[in-house]
This record gives sequence, structure tokens and C-alpha cells, in this order.
Amino acid sequence: MSKRPSVVKGLIVGVAAGYAATLVMDQFQSLLATAQKASEKQKKLAEGESPWLIANEQAQQEMKQKDTDNAPDKVARKIAEVTGTTIPKEQIKSAGQAVHFIFGTLMGIGYSVAAEFLPEVTSGGGTAFSTLLFLGGDEVVIPALHLSPPPTKQPAGSHLQYWAAHIVYGGTLELTRTLLRRFI
Repeated sequence: MSKRPSVVKGLIVGVAAGYAATLVMDQFQSLLATAQKASEKQKKLAEGESPWLIANEQAQQEMKQKDTDNAPDKVARKIAEVTGTTIPKEQIKSAGQAVHFIFGTLMGIGYSVAAEFLPEVTSGGGTAFSTLLFLGGDEVVIPALHLSPPPTKQPAGSHLQYWAAHIVYGGTLELTRTLLRRFI
């Protein structure tokens, strides 16, 4: 017996699935970054570079990254500016994370509601949707709004990492949506 489409159920499931998918995507990106740092460290050690020099370089890179706003951080700053508030420097990363999770949850809601009425949206287990989200968001809209450099100014590996993270998001989104929808 198939379930009848429901906007309300799509909304409820979408909130949970979108949040869960964003959380898993975020953890995947953290794992990728950690693996990349470890790989770079191993390569430098194999080349005979001093462990102290490697540690110093990594610490400087981490400090530089903390001072560099990513797209969600920039959006958080812009929201604060438009609303006439300011975000203390030490809270920018947290505000950016909030923006990231809100956006991921909203996309999950849109996906889940659409899936209620158009099952084709779930093609590829959510990965077709997340690929479109990556292409439209990361490759077109974010650079067009000057929230990131143009795609041509970013290394190919970055594009692949962000796409992979979106694939993880889409797969998690569909898995969570499907499981929750069985009970709701």
C-alpha cells in the first residue's frame, strides 16, 4: 500500500532529514580535511622535511583558515549587517555554521516535499538532487554573489571534494527521508 502525498509530512520529514544530511556532510568534510592534512604531512616527512617545520606550517595554515571567512560566514556577516547587528569575531564561525545548517535543512524540506509529489526527485538515491544543488549553488550562485572565487580560480580537487560532500548529503538526505517516511 503506497502512502498518499502530504505536504505536512514532507515538511516534518524534511526538517529531520535536511538537518541529519547537513550534519553528516559536515562530518565528511572534516574527515576529508583531516585525511588531506595527514597525507600532506606524510609526503613532507617522506621528502625529509623536519617534523617541527611541518607542525609549524600546519599551525600557520590553521590560523589563516580561522581568519578566512567561507561563504556561510560571509552570509552570516551580511545578515547581521542588514539587521543592524554585529557578530563578534569569535562567533563568526558559529554563525556561519548556523547558516550552513539552516540552508541544508531548508534544502532538505524542499527535497522532501517535492519527493512527496514527484518521486523522480529521488533519482540516484538523492544524489541527482545534491549534484544539482552543488552545481547551482557552489559553482554558480555562490561565486556570482562573490562569496567565493570563480570556479576557474579554484583547484579541481576542491570542486571534487565539495561535489563528494554534496553526494554524501544527498544520499543521507534520501536515506533519512525514506526511513522516516515509513513511520510518518
